Amino acid sequence: MNTQSLRFTLNGETTLVEARPIERLATVLRREAGLTGTKIGCDAGDCGACTVLLDGAQVCACMVPVGQVAGRDVVTVEGLGGSGGLSDLQQAFHRHGAAQCGICTPGMLMAATELLRRKPRPTEAEAVDALGGVLCRCTGYRKIVDAVLDVAGTVASPMPPAGCAVGARVPKTDGIAKLTGAEMFADDVALADALWLRLVRSPHAHARFTLGAFDDVFARHPGLVRVLSAADVPGLNGFGIYPDIKDQPVLADGYVRYRGDPAVALVGDQATVTAIRDEEVPIDWRVLEPIVGIDAAMLPGAPPPYPDK
Repeated sequence: MNTQSLRFTLNGETTLVEARPIERLATVLRREAGLTGTKIGCDAGDCGACTVLLDGAQVCACMVPVGQVAGRDVVTVEGLGGSGGLSDLQQAFHRHGAAQCGICTPGMLMAATELLRRKPRPTEAEAVDALGGVLCRCTGYRKIVDAVLDVAGTVASPMPPAGCAVGARVPKTDGIAKLTGAEMFADDVALADALWLRLVRSPHAHARFTLGAFDDVFARHPGLVRVLSAADVPGLNGFGIYPDIKDQPVLADGYVRYRGDPAVALVGDQATVTAIRDEEVPIDWRVLEPIVGIDAAMLPGAPPPYPDK
């Protein structure tokens, strides 16, 4: 799909981006607009780290095609403070120590902002419900909820103020950067000449495949530096969440078990690896009958999930 010029309001200013309409809003905000305060966690709408306000309502930016925001209003964490300062909500987060690792903090702030605009004096239950779409593994949510209720005037600020008495809480030294979106995490920084990697995934639910010669692809795309396959994975070509079971291939070795199974990885400059169409990659697919559902997988003669090659 070709790129299009898309115009929308971003943090109060008219913004024009050049992007494919199907591109995720979260990706466009980070790569095209340079607003890395919006974090990408799961990229599947589950964790809420990428929460922004779209026409005043909280949405997961990873689930919104940027084509759908044309002519609309988007607010990110960078747009909360105004004039370089902190909003009342950001200040409350800092007072209560609600920003810890900082990955979920922008999403929490955006969700809480929507709540307070809609209901200036929420109950604790309403605050918990409004923040439920943003996952946090650091705080236990207590400090975050207290910060929201502090702004609403339904819970007292921590006393004594941080740093003003023996035994008082100490302000988090890097807290403000996490609250404004200024904090740089590893995924927020890329060198100008950094190489990009893009996976070419299986379009089939069940298939075997062989790789052809890539000479023509390299000739057509000078920015392509390397093509990685299973043969390039050092040691065990496998990973998994269990300590002793690493049975998920990093790159499929001639056999794919689901649609989206990665076959090869393209390495080069961003424009090149983005421009190469999957159809250009010399992969010869031999499609097999898919096995759908537990019952089908348990039938006599059904192939095992990891057959010998």
